[in-house]
Amino acid sequence: MEKISLVLASDDFEKLQAASMMASVAAVSGMTVNVFVTMAAMACFVKERVEKKEFLKVGEVGKAILRKKAPLYPDLLAQGREMGEMKVYACSLALDLLEKPLEEMIPVFDEVVGVATFLGIAEGGQILFV
Repeated sequence: MEKISLVLASDDFEKLQAASMMASVAAVSGMTVNVFVTMAAMACFVKERVEKKEFLKVGEVGKAILRKKAPLYPDLLAQGREMGEMKVYACSLALDLLEKPLEEMIPVFDEVVGVATFLGIAEGGQILFV
């Protein structure tokens, strides 16, 4: 079985959407998928922000996704976790810098880990940085 790991570091809505779609499809297709949410992307996982759809950077495609009420990145990640072998990790440093506990994030995370731990999890597979 192939393994792929995605590092989500951008607060760009379309990048989060695309990466989450890729991760979900890969997991459903039988790949082992690990997603590490860090840096600016972590701010996009704050529960209150997602519930209010207050996304930081939204381009034309993102506006169309929101208008058409397509599944959003939290839903795509949740589907991948439910239907395939996918784990989603929150970066401990990013949470500390935001001064947010995991309880204030959307409930898609399996665990809070640091970079070194995530690199150990990702070892032996391809790592994509988004």
